[in-house]
Formats: sequence, structure tokens, C-alpha cells
Amino acid sequence: MTKYALDTQMLIRAGRSSAEAERMSQSLSASILYLSSVVAHELLSGAHEHELRELKRDLLDPFEKLDRVVTPTHRAWKDAGRILYKLRSAGWKITPSLTNDVLIAVSATHIGATLVHDNARDYNAIQRFYPRLRHHVGWPEREAA
Repeated sequence: MTKYALDTQMLIRAGRSSAEAERMSQSLSASILYLSSVVAHELLSGAHEHELRELKRDLLDPFEKLDRVVTPTHRAWKDAGRILYKLRSAGWKITPSLTNDVLIAVSATHIGATLVHDNARDYNAIQRFYPRLRHHVGWPEREAA
């Protein structure tokens, strides 16, 4: 089975639209999914108070119970620093969002997962300086079980 890690925007899309949630379920049903602790951080920090309980119950708890949370290690932070240095040297503005994207990408790579996202611009740039990154824009085609 293929391992996937989902970027924040993909989870937001699935949470806001039943059609997107169905597309996610269909395309990733035969896969092993991981949640990045960086994605959890982004979701929690951007949530409204009334959304917190549902977010914890429906998203965070299931990944935590399955031990499917990937957290950046010291090595991941060092790799991210090197990638961000290279991006900055190439003219990129280093923002908190880009920093998070790099940490998500490096963490996914460290566990052998393909990152699913909807941000080709940033992740293609990250891959330029971190060629080990496997990523997919949008929901991948469904794998055979």
C-alpha cells in the first residue's frame, strides 16, 4: 500500500465539501494516510472556537489513535533549514506558510510518503532543492486494493 500525507488545504477542502470528502475517500481508500503535526498545527490555529471539538474528534483523534502522525525530527528541521536557505537564495520570500510547507514535505519524505496537495508552485520549488520529495497535485487516481 502507498503511504500518503495530506497537506492542510486538502483536508480543508474535504472538510468543507462532501463531494471533496468523497473524492478523498475514493482515491485514498486503499492507502495508508498520515497526518503531519504541522498540518494539525495549521488547522487548529486557523479554526474557529465552534470548530475545535469537531476537528479534534473527526480528524486529529483518528490519526492519533492509529499512530499515524508524523512530526518533524531534528533531522527534518535541519533539512528544512537547508531547503529554505536555498529557496531564499533563489529569490523566494520565506514566510511562515512556506516554512510549514517545507516541514510538511520533509516529514512526509522521511516516512516514505507521497504528499498530496493543491499548491504546485511551492511544492515544485521545494522539490527543486529537495529532489527526494514525492508529491501529487490533487487527489491521486485510486489504487487497486
